[in-house]
Amino acid sequence: MPEQPIPDQDPVVTKSYATYYVVSVILLIATLFWALWDEGVGQRPWKAFQHEWKDRYGAFLKTAKSSSAQSEKDIEQSPEYQKLAQTAKDAEAAARPKREEIQKQITDLSAKILAVQNVFTDRRAYANSLTYQLETDSSASGKKSKQKDIDDYKAKPATVEFPDGHKEKLNFHQL
Repeated sequence: MPEQPIPDQDPVVTKSYATYYVVSVILLIATLFWALWDEGVGQRPWKAFQHEWKDRYGAFLKTAKSSSAQSEKDIEQSPEYQKLAQTAKDAEAAARPKREEIQKQITDLSAKILAVQNVFTDRRAYANSLTYQLETDSSASGKKSKQKDIDDYKAKPATVEFPDGHKEKLNFHQL
């Protein structure tokens, strides 16, 4: 393909854009300084008030803290609070055996899931690699052979050793 000649009045060649760039840069810098001033001073005339409020409110909170600590001690000494605290302790003590039993079941199930998951992850990865080989094989006989390999592999049981020491044989679908 022959090159096309550059036109005589090409604006990129015949005109300078330097003036436009200088004006644009000056405007951008001016708007930057205006935005910084506006953010720091112009929009926030209440900054002095905020500073004074912070000091006063901090002083108030220090005095309120000491009186609230005394109020808390008074409430904790009241017979109604003592009764509620004792009821809460009794309820916690009554629920503790059931909670510990449930926690033990959760721990046992988590360990069993982990044992099965380790075997399943390996078997699934191998089955996925066989599936990829099946999908990328170009011959019909190769695909049929790979499908038979996948079916045989999934039907073959795997041994899972559980945390309590017993072993079970599970096939791919049972995992």
